[in-house]
Amino acid sequence: MRTLIAIVVALFCLAADAGAQVDCRAAPCTLREAADAAGVYVGSAASDSLIASDPDYGPALAREMNSVTHEVHLKWDATHPAPGVYTFDAADALVNFAETHGMRVRGHTLIWEQFLLDATPAYVTDITDADELRALMTEHIQTVVGRYRGRVETWDVVNEPLETGGTGLYQNVFYELLGPGYIAEALRIAHEADPDAHLIINDVLVSNDGPKFAALLQLAADLLAAGAPLHGVGIQGHFFLAPIPEQLQANIEKLVALGLSVEITELDILLRGPGDRAERLARQRADYRGVVGACMAVAGCRGVTTWGFTDRYTWIDSFLGPDFDPLLLDESYVAKPAYD
Repeated sequence: MRTLIAIVVALFCLAADAGAQVDCRAAPCTLREAADAAGVYVGSAASDSLIASDPDYGPALAREMNSVTHEVHLKWDATHPAPGVYTFDAADALVNFAETHGMRVRGHTLIWEQFLLDATPAYVTDITDADELRALMTEHIQTVVGRYRGRVETWDVVNEPLETGGTGLYQNVFYELLGPGYIAEALRIAHEADPDAHLIINDVLVSNDGPKFAALLQLAADLLAAGAPLHGVGIQGHFFLAPIPEQLQANIEKLVALGLSVEITELDILLRGPGDRAERLARQRADYRGVVGACMAVAGCRGVTTWGFTDRYTWIDSFLGPDFDPLLLDESYVAKPAYD
């Protein structure tokens, strides 16, 4: 029942201090125990409201994860819903929970603006003056990052900067008014607000080799060449079809070769394909193994964050419908084959 745990430990302990090794094949251990022993992060998106409303949620989150990401409450529309209005109660509560339980916090996200699916209020997207938008972007990043200085270890500074199905920069309001340099600007503002924070850009559909990954690699190289304080890249893992592990590993290696860290972020993998439920669960297990193994094989991959950890609460239910069960624990918080 602990196959994936054993894989994680076997791969990472090759580089870990011998005194910190834990052999989860000899005795069962949690994901968190394996990750802590290996010196990497295993995390989940989470909600303060679920911690408050479900007595099983918080203990399971703290038991299994050493890292936590705000699923909603650090996005622009949650923290800054109107001009001059900031709301931090929910975000504060999850940071406090993480600190109480010794968990890293990933801040998601400072800028995410697209035309159909994003987290940017209309009062921002309606701006037509570049100076006004630049001042507002600066205020927002300084206020949010400054509030959590020294408490949020990693920030997704710009989420999905590339076109979802293309290779160009997404031509959102920031691009249209400030130009492609808005990404470097945002990184610099965040760095000034917290010089110790780990700053990354995060994108989707870049796990396999192809034009979009090539565009992401070039974007990262260009930002570094411009002197932007970019420290890493997040490879989103909302996988309707699992990626090719060899290509994912190669992509991670290319990003690490630039001097960047990599994290697998927003990981969930749908139950898919033919067969009965047991066969689909076994396929999902193999898919998780491929993704995690690709990260574990590269020293510069800091870890994996799933987008939720229990099938009781997953965005997939509202997006695609029930019964896709994409996460590690089932609706009763019982470990699935994917956990192993």
